[in-house]
Amino acid sequence: MMSFFKRRPAPIAPSFWQDLQPPEAIYAIGDVHGRRDLLAALEAVLAQDWTQRRYRDVVLLYLGDLIDRGPHSAHVLDHLTAPAPKGVRRLTLLGNHEEMFLAFVDRPEANIAWLDHGGGATLNSYGIYLTKSDILQMPRKKVLQYLSASIPSTHLDTLRRAPRAVRSGDWRFTHAGLDPAKTDEAQTAADLTWGVAGDVTALSQGAGRLVFGHFAADQLRTIGQTSCIDTGAYATDRLTALRVTPGTSDASTEFFEVYNPDRTTRQ
Repeated sequence: MMSFFKRRPAPIAPSFWQDLQPPEAIYAIGDVHGRRDLLAALEAVLAQDWTQRRYRDVVLLYLGDLIDRGPHSAHVLDHLTAPAPKGVRRLTLLGNHEEMFLAFVDRPEANIAWLDHGGGATLNSYGIYLTKSDILQMPRKKVLQYLSASIPSTHLDTLRRAPRAVRSGDWRFTHAGLDPAKTDEAQTAADLTWGVAGDVTALSQGAGRLVFGHFAADQLRTIGQTSCIDTGAYATDRLTALRVTPGTSDASTEFFEVYNPDRTTRQ
């Protein structure tokens, strides 16, 4: 007798990866954290580089944590969602600060701890000056009205569409590293966005060509072909980028750092 009850297929684990057809160059940019001034200065340096090299297909890949702590988060997202120069594409990863921001926008009272992690500066950058006490005492509907009236939907839509990780050629880019003991598809949201393997340590040696941020320090860190380029822009006045050419077998890279708008170095 034919059964009328069919076994449900096992749910497919979500893929957090976006596969990117290799451009001529990817410029990975570390955690900006609301420092629009440093981002403008760094992108000017990068533009000079890709112009000199005559690249016509460039991706500016922001590794997440564009917002919070620094004073100009809204301006950074304005820039991210504006038209890019000819031959350039902009792509951002979802950082843990963007994840907290989106959770707060959806349910402010349940995610109010975000304000203690730099979220207050982000709200201020949108002209919203609500305290934790204000938010907890106001009707939820009124808080949501404040947020929707002040935060452009384009900003939120861009962040909601952001992948947690990108693969291009044999290069991988994440916000917070990955667990080298797992395959790409076995990585969890926590692995990629919050960081479980720690900073660039001996554990990272098996990660291969990997670039990430999240773990702030006053200088970039590299071990093998794995690099952490979060140089704590909001606190150190230093923002870092790394150029790779994923369409070639060449493993050479070049780092670019802006210390303030009028002083730059490269390695």
